[in-house]
Amino acid sequence: MDFGLSKIRNQAFWLVDKLKGGNIRDYYNNLKRAEEIDSFSPLVREKQKKAIEQLIQHSISSTNYYNRCCNGLDFEHFPIINKNIIRNRQNEFISNIFKKDQLITMHTSGSTGTPFISYQNVQKKKRVIAELIYYNEKLGYFVGKNLIFLRSLTAKNKGSKLLRFLQNLTLINVFELNDNAIDSMLKKIERKSSNGSVLMSYASTLDAFRDYFNQTNRSYSLNVTGIISGSEMLYDDTREVMENVFQCKCISRYSNQENGVLGQDDVENNVFLINEAHYLIEIFKIDEDVLAAEGEVGRIVITDLYNYAMPMIRYDTGDIGAITYVDVKGIKKKCINNFGGRKIDMVYKVDGSILSPHKISVTFWSFTGINQFQFIQLGPRDYKVVLNVASSFNSESQIVERLYKLLGETAEIRFSYVEDIPALSSGKRKYIMNKWEK
Repeated sequence: MDFGLSKIRNQAFWLVDKLKGGNIRDYYNNLKRAEEIDSFSPLVREKQKKAIEQLIQHSISSTNYYNRCCNGLDFEHFPIINKNIIRNRQNEFISNIFKKDQLITMHTSGSTGTPFISYQNVQKKKRVIAELIYYNEKLGYFVGKNLIFLRSLTAKNKGSKLLRFLQNLTLINVFELNDNAIDSMLKKIERKSSNGSVLMSYASTLDAFRDYFNQTNRSYSLNVTGIISGSEMLYDDTREVMENVFQCKCISRYSNQENGVLGQDDVENNVFLINEAHYLIEIFKIDEDVLAAEGEVGRIVITDLYNYAMPMIRYDTGDIGAITYVDVKGIKKKCINNFGGRKIDMVYKVDGSILSPHKISVTFWSFTGINQFQFIQLGPRDYKVVLNVASSFNSESQIVERLYKLLGETAEIRFSYVEDIPALSSGKRKYIMNKWEK
């Protein structure tokens, strides 16, 4: 019965789209064609150039911000913007050809402290829907199939029961991640995935699942065809455990609320194939508005080619990464690698150089007896380690030795032991934090 309903949902969705002009289908097909084109092809550059020219013309003619600061400028001379600039001048970024109450409002979780609101026009939102369908299909999804989303639930993001039924969407609250809570979640996934489901989750939630599976012998009948991890770095050992337990592919996705699906890994772990059909992605140096060299780690800056409600041209996402190219089915595709998460959570060694947060996480997870950890940079050479450990844990001195090798021998490291490291209001659990402004 459930599978039959899934087929009906699928047919109804595409029929409604066709009756409304077929935009989502067109955008979906464009994404499919774009992925088959070499990133060095002139066709990619020509399409992006045309889209940028149209976006600039629209932005200058219909928004106060771009009209005032950028009239007559070439794209290469456009200033870099960020959440704070948009937040402080929100109305200046909204195009005057739209009525604000007819736009789609997008909320970020505010995991870095301050919520961020942005707006999308209807056609932009349809492009995002096409992105989700296209990229989810790589994990065995089709419109109408059950999608299980593990996330922190609020009245705002739950939606109505009717909408969840129509979308065949199952929401599972992840605010508690102790063994009993995880067991309860897995039993619900068992029930909901009887006819096949795709699972979406924060990476840190999957980390908790990894630890649970490593420490227990419980088994479940899980009919999950693919797992999508987002919001944070997906570590290799977590991916491996998920794929072994669920017997399906587990991928990492780079996306955000204000733009959409920016990329997804495929041939290499955490090397994100960029969605070049909808976004131009540039990398700028960490501390100056100068383009970084290929392979150099810097700030990820997005130009959203099709958000005409609130144009985001050269938008600093606050994330860190580098540009590289990989071979995919005989063609070169532009990718983001060395993804380090948010700039605010990059860690600096005592000599001022950047340390990959992945190296810190690997250090802690290599010791037994650690239930949870949090690593916090408080100053140029001042670091704090917060641990939730088992009674058998006795590895503090070995951890210090490892951290000295990573950070430098003059690092000052102090430890704090707690019974639990709480989640943020978003439901995410941050392992690496930087409270020091370099």
